[in-house]
Amino acid sequence: MKRISKDRYVIIYPQYFDSKLSRKNGRRIAKGLATSSPSLIRIKEACDKLGFRTMIESEKTYPRMSNTKSGRIIVFCNGLNKRSLIQEIGRILRGVGG
Repeated sequence: MKRISKDRYVIIYPQYFDSKLSRKNGRRIAKGLATSSPSLIRIKEACDKLGFRTMIESEKTYPRMSNTKSGRIIVFCNGLNKRSLIQEIGRILRGVGG
């Protein structure tokens, strides 16, 4: 299997967008953009809307919550940094812009 360069993809966990979590527990966006229990499918749809290719890994765990398999999404996004990507996905999940 060919290894992918780290600057070509970003790993996204649903916890980044969960309004029930504090920033300390893993939320990465403002509470106003966060949603309740975001699913991998909804996050993938938001990435598709932004025009990025994605890959879902449903058996992975979020490092801060290693007892729960929440999955993660690999987003192939040349040129966009992780913080900007997370903000854009959050806006689409909340229906703000996009």
